[in-house]
Amino acid sequence: MPDGAVEITKLDLLASGRAPQRRSALMEAQSDVIMRKIGFMLFQKMRCNVRLLSCINGVISHESALGSMPDVMLAGIADIAPLHGRVIVAVEGDLIGAVVDGMCGATSGDMFYRTELSAMEMRIAKQMIELTYTAITEVFANLMPLRWTIVQFETSTSMLTIAAEQDWMISTTGIFETPIGIGSIRFIAPYAGFEPLENKVSSQLGIAGSSAADRRWLTSLDALTSKLPFEICFEIVRAEIPLRLFKGLHCGDILPCPILPEAFAVSSGIDLFLADYGQHEGSVCCAARIPHTERAVPARFSLSPSAMSAAPGGVDRGLPGPVRAVNLWEHQTDRVMVKLTVELGRAHLSFQQFANLQYGELIVLEQAAAEPLRIFANGYFLGTGEVVVRSGQQCGVKLLSLV
Repeated sequence: MPDGAVEITKLDLLASGRAPQRRSALMEAQSDVIMRKIGFMLFQKMRCNVRLLSCINGVISHESALGSMPDVMLAGIADIAPLHGRVIVAVEGDLIGAVVDGMCGATSGDMFYRTELSAMEMRIAKQMIELTYTAITEVFANLMPLRWTIVQFETSTSMLTIAAEQDWMISTTGIFETPIGIGSIRFIAPYAGFEPLENKVSSQLGIAGSSAADRRWLTSLDALTSKLPFEICFEIVRAEIPLRLFKGLHCGDILPCPILPEAFAVSSGIDLFLADYGQHEGSVCCAARIPHTERAVPARFSLSPSAMSAAPGGVDRGLPGPVRAVNLWEHQTDRVMVKLTVELGRAHLSFQQFANLQYGELIVLEQAAAEPLRIFANGYFLGTGEVVVRSGQQCGVKLLSLV
């Protein structure tokens, strides 16, 4: 352990993830143009050969923005109407000294460590700040006319507070190289201050409001959604039977459930529509039923213990012998219900096909007419069955096999 006190600073690992990134894209798209224009204006006004090395953009807190300021610099705080809040342009002292030395005829830099700015450097630095604001307003002029007014010049970082410490700021730094030396120019603006500019750009793109989604994004999302497939299953039997009756089912028995005259189209557990069902060219098909022709058919059928004997193919098989032992569990099985469903088949459609589905339009299922039907109990696959007919009348679903 170290002997002296150790300064511990809390590190927020999610700070960059919480930083908003939308409005900063406006500045990021124009930052390189702005910095190159600043270099050209410095050469035009001060005859200083300046070359842009790099341009760095980011959204950081106000505290971090001020913490990255150079020790020796001149900053100008200004109001840029109609943007909200005040902005800062800071020119590094090394760049100011290089420009001044170049104007005075110097051809190489010296090893002088700069601790403050001279009177001439202060005057040239103010002109460089004014040129920077002019370049910013000229670049954004095609989007929105901006008017800047410098409020004050400062050389101390402690005097540059324009927002709360944790407020988000858009920071753009251009690093310039001259024959004499290298330095930077920083532009710092409140993230919230770019709201009028963002609204202007959004209105020009045909987007209503600053918080509206990008039209191109919505178009792409709609195109992907329309191609996304989903499954629809068609159920022709829905019933709840007592558990005792369910436990007595054997292969060859007929399910004690009536077959519905229409099939329920179900996806993700949601009933979508009713459909007429039949055969077409050897495949099972369904057609969405027109709403006003739907018959009043209950969604579920429930068999009471008294109706079990009347159900076709009743399977109430008691214990053999004239005497049956009293079993509390056996009495409770009449009260516990099991949901039976029989699927006619399934079909895979895209959302676009489903949206364009018309009443009466055939939906070919992934089920051949000769294939057995799938039977489910409480959502679990139970076995297979087939529709049987006795004396020319539809009777029910016969259980063929169990899983």
